Amino acid sequence: MTFFSSLTNNWLTHQFRNPAQQSALLRKIVDRIRTSLELKVVLQTAVDEVAELLQLDRCIFFWHFKDRQQVQVVCERLHSNHPSHLGDHPLHKLGSAAPLINRGEIVISAGHVSGLERWLNHFIQPPTQTVHTHEIFGAKASLLVPVRGRERSIGFIACLVDEPRQWSAPEVEFIQLIAQRLEIAVRQAQLYEQMQQQAQREKLINQITTQTRQSLDLKTILTKAIAHLQKALDADRCLVHLVENLDDDCDSSSEYYEPGINQTIFRRKHLFEVCRSPYPPAFRDFNTDGPITKWVIRTRQQVVIPDITQDPRIGPDNIEYRLAQIKSSLVVPVRANGTLQAILYLNQCSHVRYWSRDDQKLAQAVADQLAISIKQAHLYAQSRQQAAESAEHARSLTETLKHLQHVQAQLIQSEKMSSLGQMVAGIAHEINNPVSFIYGNIPYVEQYVQDLLRLLDAYERHCPQASEELKELTREIELDFLTKDLPRILTSMQFGANRIREIVLSLRSFSRLDEAHCKVADVNVGLDDTLLVLQSHIKADVNIVRHYGKLPRVECYPRQLNQVFMNLLMNAIEALNHPQPDPKVIKITTEVISHDVTQQPWVRIAITDNGCGIDYDIQPKIFEPFFTTKKTGQGAGLGLAVSYQTIVNQHQGFLGVESEPGHGSTFVIEIPVKHSDLRVRNRNLYLFSGVNPPTRTNVKAAIAKRDLS
Repeated sequence: MTFFSSLTNNWLTHQFRNPAQQSALLRKIVDRIRTSLELKVVLQTAVDEVAELLQLDRCIFFWHFKDRQQVQVVCERLHSNHPSHLGDHPLHKLGSAAPLINRGEIVISAGHVSGLERWLNHFIQPPTQTVHTHEIFGAKASLLVPVRGRERSIGFIACLVDEPRQWSAPEVEFIQLIAQRLEIAVRQAQLYEQMQQQAQREKLINQITTQTRQSLDLKTILTKAIAHLQKALDADRCLVHLVENLDDDCDSSSEYYEPGINQTIFRRKHLFEVCRSPYPPAFRDFNTDGPITKWVIRTRQQVVIPDITQDPRIGPDNIEYRLAQIKSSLVVPVRANGTLQAILYLNQCSHVRYWSRDDQKLAQAVADQLAISIKQAHLYAQSRQQAAESAEHARSLTETLKHLQHVQAQLIQSEKMSSLGQMVAGIAHEINNPVSFIYGNIPYVEQYVQDLLRLLDAYERHCPQASEELKELTREIELDFLTKDLPRILTSMQFGANRIREIVLSLRSFSRLDEAHCKVADVNVGLDDTLLVLQSHIKADVNIVRHYGKLPRVECYPRQLNQVFMNLLMNAIEALNHPQPDPKVIKITTEVISHDVTQQPWVRIAITDNGCGIDYDIQPKIFEPFFTTKKTGQGAGLGLAVSYQTIVNQHQGFLGVESEPGHGSTFVIEIPVKHSDLRVRNRNLYLFSGVNPPTRTNVKAAIAKRDLS
């Protein structure tokens, strides 16, 4: 160590002693170390920064494995022509520093320092630690600071100098501070590495699981599984040996290329192998009765062999392992339900490998999944013939079941609607006779009452002097009130009879939808006629907007279709009767559309209002029979139910609603331009097969008049 380098080191010592400079320098180095979460990058960055800071000839980082009494150099920074020390080294090669390293203590070696250098170091920064003399990797001066944070091993930052050097206390303290920060970075990198390994393990298992679900071919499953496992564990060889006797027609050796995994698969009966260059395939020399195979078959346990020459079951003279150039081996049994189905071999040829717990867990997880796959393949092979024989029978039963379910649904629905139609028709008929009698005689009763009242008035004028008895009777019956109230009672009776007639007419329409004749009609004209009938119901502040498209003449039931228009328009008119800001608008839109499936022309009619809208909770019920939101006596609850049947069942079309409370409603009608009577009758078997949204009343007197015509 020269006098100038000693001065330089002393200058660095002063820099370490300055708290502000030391803190800034430490922060700078730590920030660089933490730029990555990969352990190798973290350690290499730390080595580079320390070597640059202390102007070292060499700086290395190694792990000490106490159970193996070995050190492993994982990264280094070299100057000049120093040889690389990457790799494993026995601990005893580090000389007298080995006990300190084994205990995880700091190691300081200054070498032989000249008197002038020693005086300068004492003058500028007196040493505060005991200095030990150790030769480490040929360096005359060294500083080894332990870095903990990894399981089953201790790391060391080794600062190496070719000439004697006095390490000052600030330098040692600063490297210890870096080591402390590095411990945190190592833990973070290890956690990141574990997460990556876990993700890799799960990805591999998912790949094998996916392949198992996609294919039950054992050859495909095994070859892809060992190829993925060999790549994931970075092994030189991966081989699977099927222990059970399988029905396999491949007795000779073969090899083939698997495009999906970009790997050549070598195969012998019950053996599949993948290997990477430059190692040749060893499946031909594989001994299915070898010592490890026998041991796994007998014990059903995993075998971890870091160095095969140290394993007494194999030994250094085993010909099979020598030919395959195997140095380390991991053997995992593949078993399910206590049955050993295969054995998985992972071999390392390039170097002695200490298989980590993650390696063992990943191999075991793959073995467990392979056990399931092999079992499924066995079951698939056994049931394949039976499945082929019963496939046609199963298809026939499925079709029969579907047909029976279809017929059953038709019969149940047909019976329901037949019973309902008969009941409704009978009730309507029985009610219609007495109501017609009452309704027909009310005008005569009204005329007779008027005549009697006129006669009574004439008697009062011509015979003003009534007897006391008549005057008493007049006061008793309240003649003045009777003459005024009797016409009102007759009017109320007429209105009630009229409401009963409306309900009866709706029931008749509900039960006899297919009595009308199908004919060709103009939908736009039908809408105009309906608006004309409803003219008296449309208030002056309601604006009717027509957007009629050019429609073809539609094959339909005009009378029933016009009744649907009337029901929907009455709903829109009554929705606008609620208090709301102007303007009040009802928009009617017609257009020709193409059916999504048949591509045949259909007609679409949309009736939109900006009224009060329909509550979401009652929208699914509005097409149900007898459902109404009106007060008692104001609605029969059949208007929208009849409309739904007319459009969906009679015209084989669609009736739906879109509504948002407070923002109006839109009823949409879609019917085909042409359809046959046969299809109509078939559709009537499915009356009320579905229900949609809101509320509404029934027809007014105008509908009754149209039904009577």
